[in-house]
Amino acid sequence: MSKYLFKISQLEKYKNFVDRLLGGKHAIILQSDDELLLDAIYKFLIMKCECLDENKPCFICSNCQKILDETAVDVELFGKEKNILVEDSQKIVEDSFVLPLEFKSKYFVLNNFENATVQAQNKLLKVIEEPREFDKFILLVSNLNQVLPTIKSRCEIFSIPKFDNVELQKIFDYKLNEGDKFNFACQYSNGNLTTLNNIFYDEKFVEIYNLCRKILTEMRNSSFVLEFSSNIIKNKDRIDTFFEILTSLYMDILYIKEGKTNLVKNQKILNELLVLSNEMNELAVLNIIKEIQLASQKITSNANFAGVIDNLLLKILEIKHLCK
Repeated sequence: MSKYLFKISQLEKYKNFVDRLLGGKHAIILQSDDELLLDAIYKFLIMKCECLDENKPCFICSNCQKILDETAVDVELFGKEKNILVEDSQKIVEDSFVLPLEFKSKYFVLNNFENATVQAQNKLLKVIEEPREFDKFILLVSNLNQVLPTIKSRCEIFSIPKFDNVELQKIFDYKLNEGDKFNFACQYSNGNLTTLNNIFYDEKFVEIYNLCRKILTEMRNSSFVLEFSSNIIKNKDRIDTFFEILTSLYMDILYIKEGKTNLVKNQKILNELLVLSNEMNELAVLNIIKEIQLASQKITSNANFAGVIDNLLLKILEIKHLCK
């Protein structure tokens, strides 16, 4: 998780961002939909506070190493392996009274905090509002809307800025002959390092992406359904990826219809999506997205796989025809 941290720490944008965090409250919320970036920023912040070297962070002192390895006694991690429950909050409350053993402060890092139960969030209200002078709370979230307003009001909230493509190129390692692969993953990731990393190392992603793209551009009538259905069935083990990409492409069309072309994931196919956006109205796009979600639910419920896929493709054709 920390393999990109050193390079991120060299980017001026994130140096300045972490410097802002240093002057923040004892309890902060870091918001980003990029898991790798969230992980890097919270570690960067703690290393800046606890590094033993004059030039913080040094990445090599014992304190930095413990933070990087997630073995620091005074950094307690929650919510990484499972959602935060009441018993986790109770442990945080109890441990908040314990003096730090190695560092100047004691850090409670709460991953995926938006998935914490309401009871678990409520249990933390008092300790966040009335902390010990050595306690620091770092809440990591992708969806701020799922965090209780009472928690948000007690924390300082920071949205981590996204990478641009130039920054991703600086921090992501790839070979000279992998340039096209990187460029595709970079365009699709839309500034999200986690997405870029996942796509780049996923050999089947491009194949499934091109299949979804063809469904949008080449499936004109029911005679195409059998061919596309059989290709989807060949990738049955990656059906979640298929649904995710197909939904994403239709969301891109929706963004175009709303005038938000900057949100389109793969800017290289923007013109192609512009043409498609003129072929159907907004209601059609929304209905197709609903049908994809419904198909996903049916697959999860162990419905007949081929039947669900055939029905989805026919529904897409029907909606496009009716809502022109």
